[in-house]
Amino acid sequence: MRGPVRIAKAVLRRVRPSGRGGVDADLIHAVKNELVDEIGGIKGQMVAVNAGTRSVQDQQSMAGTRIEQLLAEVSWTRDEVLAAFERITPMARARLLHAARITDIDQPTADALNYLGSHLGPLSDVGLWRNDPVVVEWAAGTARVGAVNERIVEQPYVHGALASLPPGSRIVDVGGGESLVGLGLASLGHHVTVIEPAGYPYEHPNLTVNEATLEEYEPDAPVDAVILLSAIEHFGIGAYANNGELDADADLAAMKVVRDLLAPDGIVVLTTPFGPSAVNELERTYDVERLGSLFEGYRIEEVVIASRQDATTWTVTTTAGSLDDGITTPGAPGHVAMVRARRTA
Repeated sequence: MRGPVRIAKAVLRRVRPSGRGGVDADLIHAVKNELVDEIGGIKGQMVAVNAGTRSVQDQQSMAGTRIEQLLAEVSWTRDEVLAAFERITPMARARLLHAARITDIDQPTADALNYLGSHLGPLSDVGLWRNDPVVVEWAAGTARVGAVNERIVEQPYVHGALASLPPGSRIVDVGGGESLVGLGLASLGHHVTVIEPAGYPYEHPNLTVNEATLEEYEPDAPVDAVILLSAIEHFGIGAYANNGELDADADLAAMKVVRDLLAPDGIVVLTTPFGPSAVNELERTYDVERLGSLFEGYRIEEVVIASRQDATTWTVTTTAGSLDDGITTPGAPGHVAMVRARRTA
């Protein structure tokens, strides 16, 4: 912006004053015109700036409203993770993406990594989250084994219980969407169907995915084995029920459906929480009596009880040929029952 003095000097260099010693009309008009033009330019700039400011403010308001809407739609867990991401510096993000070492991990980054690897994270949106036996926990500058869950004994048990089946056997894995057992058995040469309403993201020539419930599944021939790995305890419970209401005997009905799927002498392998009888919004815990009621129409061949010793240790505490062979209900949670049985004629 030019001031009046600078404008006048610029005009004087172009307009010669009169010889009478006064200021002639041409000079006055020239200065006035220059001032008017300058003021007009300034006014135009101010209008443009004001319009731009309003546009920015409008955009910020719209963005803020959308952010508030999005945050209102997600859980508190996502809120915490979003806040954690805001605290990660650009340099930390760059290191994380390209060449991060354990010392580069600050707490906000650790919080984000824990979330991304959890069942609440984005992998679950595409069905790729797995309920792995070993849970890794990140913290600032470190990572550790946070827990080892019951699948550390359940998954090997399933493979061992089916080891006698010849390649090419027909196997159904009920609710197997969060494990690699179905894919592993297909890779070993068995013909596997994973029944999972949410789908199963893996492919193999020996693998079929049936996006249906157990009750809706209709095989074209009897099957040689059915797996219920940490599945039976969810039937008729909370989010796993069709209407969200408890169906107290849905697990017993499911075992009857399984029996109808099996060929004579077909195998069922079942793992489930074991302890004082209980039902919560996620699962049942079976005592000896309720566990035995699942196997009407079956002949139990083996019962294995494994128990949690600490956060990272599970051990087999009891092995028996039936539920009547020294199996008692534990006095506290923290146990899993693993059973192999056959369909009776």
